[in-house]
Amino acid sequence: MKTNFFLFAISIALFFTSCSSDDDNGGVPDMVSLVGTWELTSASGALPVDLDMDGNASTNLLDELPCFEDTIVVSDDNTYNQNVTQIDVNVSSDLPPVVTADCTGLILEVTGEWALASGQLTFTPTGMDPRTVMITLTETTLSFTDEVEDLGAVDLIFTRQ
Repeated sequence: MKTNFFLFAISIALFFTSCSSDDDNGGVPDMVSLVGTWELTSASGALPVDLDMDGNASTNLLDELPCFEDTIVVSDDNTYNQNVTQIDVNVSSDLPPVVTADCTGLILEVTGEWALASGQLTFTPTGMDPRTVMITLTETTLSFTDEVEDLGAVDLIFTRQ
């Protein structure tokens, strides 16, 4: 079953729009620390996959899809803008299913709003349902784990630009 796995790209995009902070306020995320530009530098799954069908399975999804890029700009007015590479994913009907993926060459722009409460970030992409995730933020990195359809749990790390 071949799908224009816009859903995969959007899932990744949605998961990457999260932010929080560990600072002097007792570990409660600080809204100001969310503001900035973030670039995806690591995406690791629990199980090795061979999305590019080169014969080498890896848990590092960016090794499998080096064409994939994701940049998020978080603004202090509680909005965000994200540019993420669109991906086509093919899931075979074999048992077990084989998942392959490739970048389409298109960049999707996702915009929306974000809110932070009790250490949880809720983001609402324009025209989509809100999503809430727990994140870890340092001065230079933003990270969290989330579920990505067909791939399971994925650990995501963004680096402040």
